[in-house]
Amino acid sequence: MPSMSLDMVVLRLKEERLELLLEPRQSPPFAHSWQLPARRIDERRDRDLDDALQRLLAEWGLGVSYSEQVCTLGDQERDPRGWSTTLVYLCLVGPDMQPSRGQWRPLAELDGVTLAFDHARLIGKGLERLMIKSRYSTLPVQLLGTEFTLSELQRAYEIILRTPMNTAAFRKRIHRANILADTGRKRTGKQRPASLYRLDAPPCILFDQLMHGAEA
Repeated sequence: MPSMSLDMVVLRLKEERLELLLEPRQSPPFAHSWQLPARRIDERRDRDLDDALQRLLAEWGLGVSYSEQVCTLGDQERDPRGWSTTLVYLCLVGPDMQPSRGQWRPLAELDGVTLAFDHARLIGKGLERLMIKSRYSTLPVQLLGTEFTLSELQRAYEIILRTPMNTAAFRKRIHRANILADTGRKRTGKQRPASLYRLDAPPCILFDQLMHGAEA
């Protein structure tokens, strides 16, 4: 029987850079290469795909996090041991998430990392989903933790979409979506105090229009 597994592209936004969760592979094939969080589906233990996903999240200590299925890939080439199929998931966690295994690696430095199997392709699929969906939804909120300022939220969109945003237009869009609740607290630091908000809506809300950069 062809093997079937779950692979997760797990991302966090830390100090204004996207980081990917990887771990070194200990056994062949691709020993000593870096791999994504993954597990084979166990027909005896996993009642359905959600059960398998929850087991994978628990194995990595990812706790409560946002996840969604991106695509299914399968062929004779992705694993030298034979035909295999994987269900690729995108998983977003807060900036302070410390999993029980693996290491955070900056996305900007992945060119120098040797990846196992076809994990470079899987990462590309996850990032593509993140970028496309961030143009029309509140998905980037899942990278910010429980409380955040409007400036931090805007910066998350800018980093993901790789373009500056018009601040006035961005805030109008967010307020019109009616997804945030003011916590009554403020973030203090070098800049003037800024109000802290929390998500007061389901994990991912769709906008009525695409999010555009400042040049639009």
